[in-house]
Amino acid sequence: MNELMIFEKNEQVLVSSRAVAERFHKMHKNVLTSVRDIIGGLLRNEHTPMTFFMESVYQDSQNGEFYPEFFMNRDGFTLLAMGFTGDEALTWKVKYIQTFNAMEALIRERLSTDWLVTRKQGKLVRRNETDMIAELIPYAEEQGSKNMRQTAYMTYTKLVNSLVGIESGERDFVSCKTLTTIIFLEDMIHHTIAEEMANGTFYKEIYRKCKENEQQIIRFAYLPGLSLTA
Repeated sequence: MNELMIFEKNEQVLVSSRAVAERFHKMHKNVLTSVRDIIGGLLRNEHTPMTFFMESVYQDSQNGEFYPEFFMNRDGFTLLAMGFTGDEALTWKVKYIQTFNAMEALIRERLSTDWLVTRKQGKLVRRNETDMIAELIPYAEEQGSKNMRQTAYMTYTKLVNSLVGIESGERDFVSCKTLTTIIFLEDMIHHTIAEEMANGTFYKEIYRKCKENEQQIIRFAYLPGLSLTA
């Protein structure tokens, strides 16, 4: 989760009133009051508050009690943050607006045909890579590996994920450019393993060569630092 604690849910970018209170050094009860005042004003002007705010509850980790909070989208945040003043508040407002815009743009990209086609292609390349890793496992065991069967897939997956700056399970939430880079990296792993196995290369050296090749590639790939979590 990013420093602003903005998250995605059902293809909508949201932030909790608790996160806003923390970042802007406000008491949460006062933020709740401000949100309720805004909702009252929206109702009086015949606007739909749910377009901007969604009421929810959270469980306190210390006493187990449930307390109210609001989730808000970019427009709801903007309405709330209008009342926050000062240079520090301005800095945080700009960060929030920029992040909201970037995440919403990424969601729109993920709904595009290009993204869907690229993701499908990536899954095919991933399958080819894992098939090759399956061949690497007995190859490594013949060379003395004791835990290759348990660690091989995770090891090569972590290598790719770390290079593009994502965590496990985040591939459905990245840009088309990141997906394309992942495809290129995993295709290279596939072919590097195949070539080095044919040459009789020691299995640990195969991983080292894969990592070295991948690092060379990633130096020339400018990737956005933003990823989303569901």
